[in-house]
Amino acid sequence: MGSRRKVDVSTQEWRWVAFWGGVFVTITFLPYALAMFASNDTWHFLGMLGNPKDGAPYFAKIRQGIQGNWLYDFRYTPETHDSAGLFTFYLLLGHLARLLGFSNFVIFHLARIAASLFMLTAFYQFGATVWQRLRPRRMFFAITTVASGLGWLVLPLVPDNGVFPPDIGIPEAFPLYASFVNPHFPFIIGCLTLMAATLLSVFRPGFSEAPTVDNGGLQLILLSVLISIVQPPAMIGIGAALVVFIFLSSYINHSIPWHEVRWGAMVWLPAFPVAIYYILVFQTSSIVEEFNKQNITPSPNIFFTLMSFGILLFIAFPGIARAVRRFERDGDQLMLLWLIANLIAIYTPYSLQRRFFIGLIIPFSFFAVRAVEDYWSYHIAPRWQRVTMVVALILIFPSHFITLGIPLYGAISDREAGANAGLVAGADYIAVYDWLEEVGQVDEVVLAAPNISLWIPSRTDLRVVYGHPFETVPADTRLKQVEDFYSGRDCTALFNENLKFQIDYVVWGSEERQFAKDIQEDNPNQSHSDCIAQMVTDQELTDDQIRIFGDVTLYTLRELR
Repeated sequence: MGSRRKVDVSTQEWRWVAFWGGVFVTITFLPYALAMFASNDTWHFLGMLGNPKDGAPYFAKIRQGIQGNWLYDFRYTPETHDSAGLFTFYLLLGHLARLLGFSNFVIFHLARIAASLFMLTAFYQFGATVWQRLRPRRMFFAITTVASGLGWLVLPLVPDNGVFPPDIGIPEAFPLYASFVNPHFPFIIGCLTLMAATLLSVFRPGFSEAPTVDNGGLQLILLSVLISIVQPPAMIGIGAALVVFIFLSSYINHSIPWHEVRWGAMVWLPAFPVAIYYILVFQTSSIVEEFNKQNITPSPNIFFTLMSFGILLFIAFPGIARAVRRFERDGDQLMLLWLIANLIAIYTPYSLQRRFFIGLIIPFSFFAVRAVEDYWSYHIAPRWQRVTMVVALILIFPSHFITLGIPLYGAISDREAGANAGLVAGADYIAVYDWLEEVGQVDEVVLAAPNISLWIPSRTDLRVVYGHPFETVPADTRLKQVEDFYSGRDCTALFNENLKFQIDYVVWGSEERQFAKDIQEDNPNQSHSDCIAQMVTDQELTDDQIRIFGDVTLYTLRELR
């Protein structure tokens, strides 16, 4: 009976990983540090650079965990509803933050750093599992860590729907970008990397042990459960690759490959009950069902994807071609099938297409190292190899600069643009947030401009009328109602008996005025009313119900407590 090859990684190698891991973490943390230090009495950094529209809900989820919630409540939706067992990763971070006495901001970024270091460790562990020599191990680590593409070249071609090339707009596609944006992307990339390392090890020719606690079986079960709970679409690519791998093994050997079936079951079976649970939640909860329908994340066009992965694809192509030609069991088969499965998945008609980009970097980098070792090292003269590497780094640098640097510009230089993007908020709005956190009650509803509403559930226990294109249900209806009110098109849109919620606070400041102005400019021939003045009259608000925070006025529509 064959046994798994022992993976030897020296202390010196781990020191090397620790050093470059520190450099990596510093690169992803430095922009946040600069944004925090740039906060002043006028502008306040809100805590998220990479993608505030998704980042603010992460903070809101952690806040619910801090409150002790084990089920998630969509507080970007104004109606009260039953909570659901979703977004467990961030709820758990909230519970951890409560035990440690940390804020949602602190625990989010500590988790981001920890997940990034875990991912980098997994990269090197994978390299050590596949290659015994030091050079390819380090090469896999380096390529996977810094990989990016040429998406910056095609930015002028981005369509109106704002679907950017993956290296500019899909963080989960590239590890550096993923680590900059949130903790769960690098965590899942690390889990997939360890899963692939284990599978490559147990599918090597000559290995025939059944799964046990000690030889990788338990590890696969745990990884499968974690991936299925935190990022279910990430299981599709590698799971489909395993299915095809087993069918091909059966066809080639003319018998049922029980060894492969047993190990494949360590991946599939733990994920099955989690998948059933999610399906039941989506079918039994109207709010979750509508959220799922709205949660549309399309992939960019194929040309954009090719531009983003073009450099890596060019390097990896000889390795991919060799795998197709020889189709060897020792690694190439499974990794080739995984690559193909993920590429098919990202263009399968499905609402979460872009989520299938996660993990795609792993087989790409695997074949890139194969190609460098077996092809490019012999076809590029030694004196040109270093030059070639420098040119590749220069070509991918602009994409990293855009993803890490442009948001920072909005946070420290062009503050008005940063406020519009949800990166920063004026001191007056921070005062409103703080007052609502202190005085507001759970489930009360706030009406504000979308970019202001975006951060209310992350800083308070209140709901908003509209704050997120996916988590506000129904998003299109609520957004139109907010637009109608602030623009003066319909002052009764949010104040009628047919609504299942009642507004408790209305915010009116510079962001709301700009929001109204933009809508009115888009409809110059339409008459507009002053809904704020009409609301004050209709609601018979007293002076005590109108609070002024510098340039921002907060109207309280409920009885004062």
